[in-house]
Amino acid sequence: MVRLLVVWVMCWAAAAGAADEPFGVLDIALGTSYVRLNRALDFRDLDTALSQAETGKPDLGSRGYGCSRRDDEFADMACVSHTEQLAGVPTREIRLHFLAGRLQQFSLTAEVAHFDAVMAYLRGRFGTPSETAPTSVNAAPGYRWQSDSARIAAVRGKDLVFVNFELASYADAVKRKREGASALCS
Repeated sequence: MVRLLVVWVMCWAAAAGAADEPFGVLDIALGTSYVRLNRALDFRDLDTALSQAETGKPDLGSRGYGCSRRDDEFADMACVSHTEQLAGVPTREIRLHFLAGRLQQFSLTAEVAHFDAVMAYLRGRFGTPSETAPTSVNAAPGYRWQSDSARIAAVRGKDLVFVNFELASYADAVKRKREGASALCS
């Protein structure tokens, strides 16, 4: 009986913890540190890789990620990959934005022909989304998943599927950087 109680408590705690986790795909999870994702995804400095490439494609690591420093309020570091696949669906691009050392926002795009497969993956992973109104007369509706810590928005364009993953705290992090405030605790 005690074993059953322990197993039940562990399962309940895991389920409660999973509900609070920020969204993610592949090995990418919102809120993860740049250092940790670098170990998982094998980031390369884009400027260095380009300067060392004599011909052809630069070496962007085993997972195909190239990163560059940014001097704007939306990211300190941006990384991009054109080689990742989402459950076997080739993506056109996955772009990651780090601010204060954490992954605050990332997006993926795929050819519109893969819309159903991308949505099936997202529904299977995150459940049924809420539908958002089209932004114009000829536009398709959008889809949204939301938790207390993050949100996902997916839209179907004329040629591409665009999915944006964002921490709920991203807007505040951008505001702090805009105002020049330090992200460090005092």
